[in-house]
Amino acid sequence: MTGTAIPRRLALVALTGALVPAVASASNMTHPRTPVTWEGTPCLTLHDRSEDPIFHLEYGIPFEDLEVTPDEVPGSRRHQFIAYCRPHHPQDFLPTWITQADVDAAVAAELVGPGVVDATDILELSEHWADCWFRINGDDERRPISDAMADAGVDWDTSAVPAGVYTLNGYTYEPVFNIWTLRPGVVKIHDGDPHAVGPAAAISTGELTPYRDDEVMIEGCAHALPGATFTAYWAVTPMPDVEPEWIEYVVDQELPGEEFAFAFTPPEPLWGESGLIRVDVSDPEGRTYTTYQADNLLVINSDNPDSCEQGGSFIGSPCGGTSGAGDSTGDSEGGTAAGTADSGSGESGDLTDGEATGNSGQTGDDGGAPKGCACAAAPGAGGPWLLGIVVPLLRRRRRAR
Repeated sequence: MTGTAIPRRLALVALTGALVPAVASASNMTHPRTPVTWEGTPCLTLHDRSEDPIFHLEYGIPFEDLEVTPDEVPGSRRHQFIAYCRPHHPQDFLPTWITQADVDAAVAAELVGPGVVDATDILELSEHWADCWFRINGDDERRPISDAMADAGVDWDTSAVPAGVYTLNGYTYEPVFNIWTLRPGVVKIHDGDPHAVGPAAAISTGELTPYRDDEVMIEGCAHALPGATFTAYWAVTPMPDVEPEWIEYVVDQELPGEEFAFAFTPPEPLWGESGLIRVDVSDPEGRTYTTYQADNLLVINSDNPDSCEQGGSFIGSPCGGTSGAGDSTGDSEGGTAAGTADSGSGESGDLTDGEATGNSGQTGDDGGAPKGCACAAAPGAGGPWLLGIVVPLLRRRRRAR
């Protein structure tokens, strides 16, 4: 999780009141939901359940949250953990509710009106996620948000799920505003031969806010047969109920080991827009695994002032007609930058439980205040960090059935 992930999720609580109709007044409506926190999680973990079916899941909490108000549902302010058989991009929202029984409890407590919650927003009724989600702990085993429970962690009996690659999510149950917290990375559950499951991958690079002429590195981890390749895509973040239009950026790049990386300069359609990043890893047997960057890419619609060749102080708008943001990595051809990282991790298949790959930090400009650029002043213009940034309000997506 990036450092900005928790505040963004908590800010969502303040917005949801406008998105959920017929919600009765309750004292905890403005109470920030307490997320699960994830620290030091590996980018990719191999778990051989033939040796031990139990996968121990460690998690944390930012603080204890045990004071349930009288108007809340019984068992409110609890944590639950769910494994998904595939990842989802930031616009592919997970359902807010686990079961119809959870919704009925909220209706009985007059927290939400009857018939307000659509079946697409209930995990057990969702066609989109049918047969693709598995409880790590049961609905009747939701855990109090306490230091003692977090310190103990939770055990996942993987013998109850098919072998495969899973993304894990923490769920904060506090109707009506329940929230999810994605665990970084993936877990490959196998029965002695991790390659029998097929490829696995995860993007480890967190939130990026590059200028339009910046070159940033997008990195991740992978586990696949020798000879595997990866293809990277970008898309402008779509409106609700619209599928992303994925555009190839790096095509059939050789996977160098258990890590991948490529240099990315935002194409013009992304300037001043929010975007998505996707990576497909394909092995020689024709099996493909798709993963997504967990955070939206936000592109500033101006050149990086640090790339200006003139010295002096910043006056107004950034210099135009300059290129790049310092040293680049990878090769550029036809506007497409592609680079690979030497993993130095040896042969594929050597990972054990808890080992991480591809967890190096992101590179590129951090979107901070400009410096060292002498440009003509633009009347009324602020710094480039205020120019042309389009951060659309991403409303919860409803799927048409």
